[in-house]
Amino acid sequence: EVIERANNVPYGLSASVWSKNVDEITKVSSKLRVGTVWCNCWLIRELNMPFGGTKDSGNGRDGTVDSLQFYTEPKTICIKMS
Repeated sequence: EVIERANNVPYGLSASVWSKNVDEITKVSSKLRVGTVWCNCWLIRELNMPFGGTKDSGNGRDGTVDSLQFYTEPKTICIKMS
């Protein structure tokens, strides 16, 4: 019921799961529709990992390659010189 209630909101930036049982943490974390799940902690962020939300939380991912891909637009320019 808790997972259903957590997922039944328009936002999905992050969640915290607190337990001594690693199997339970893994099970609950995989079912939560959020961008980041902190387990037995809160607001610890590895800067090399992508960060962002799902649903109405945010507009993509920040961090490493994910930021580069999100904030840039590839362009091809062809010039005939002769």
